[in-house]
Amino acid sequence: MVIAVKKLNQEGFQGHREWLAEVNYLGQLSHPNLVRLVGYCLEDEQRLLVYEFMPRGSLENHLFRRGSHFQPLSWNLRMKVALGAARGLAFLHSDMAKVIYRDFKTSNVLLDSSYNAKLSDFGLAKDGPTGDKSHVSTRVMGTHGYAAPEYLATASGWCCWRCCRGGGRWTRTGRRGSTTWWSGRGRT
Repeated sequence: MVIAVKKLNQEGFQGHREWLAEVNYLGQLSHPNLVRLVGYCLEDEQRLLVYEFMPRGSLENHLFRRGSHFQPLSWNLRMKVALGAARGLAFLHSDMAKVIYRDFKTSNVLLDSSYNAKLSDFGLAKDGPTGDKSHVSTRVMGTHGYAAPEYLATASGWCCWRCCRGGGRWTRTGRRGSTTWWSGRGRT
C-alpha cells in the first residue's frame, strides 16, 4: 500500500488541537470522498498522520500549476471532481456525520489515480448542531489572507462550483509552512 505521511511542523500555525481533530474525525468517519486515515503517531513532540496516498495530488495543483506533471483538467474531469467534493461535503453535513468542515479549498481536495475527489485536512472541523439547535458560524476560519466572496457576502459557507471552475486564486500567507508532506510505500 502506498501512503502519505503528514508531519506537524512545530513552528507552524497548526498545533496539537488541529492534529487531534484530524485523528478524531478521520478515525471515525468513512466515505469514498474523504481521505482515509491509515494511522497516526504521537511521541514526545512529534505528531504524524498516515493517509492513503493520492497520486494525482491536489485540485489546486491541477488548476493553478503548469508543467509536465500537472496538466489542466478537462471540463468533464472538473465536473467529476466537483461532484465528488460535493458528495463528501453532503456526507459531512448529513445527519449521519454532522460535521462542519471549515477549510474547503482546492488544496484540500485530493485526487486519486482515477481523479476521484477526496476531502482532506480536518484540523478546523467541528461538530455540527445537535437536536433542534441550528446556527451559522460567522467566525472566519481557514487560510489566512483569503475569504471566499460568497462567504463574506452571505456568511453561508464555501461555493464548490467556484473552486472547481478555477475562478479566483487563493492567497496563502503564512500557512504554507505549517505542515510537511512525504510519500512512500508502506503496508497496513
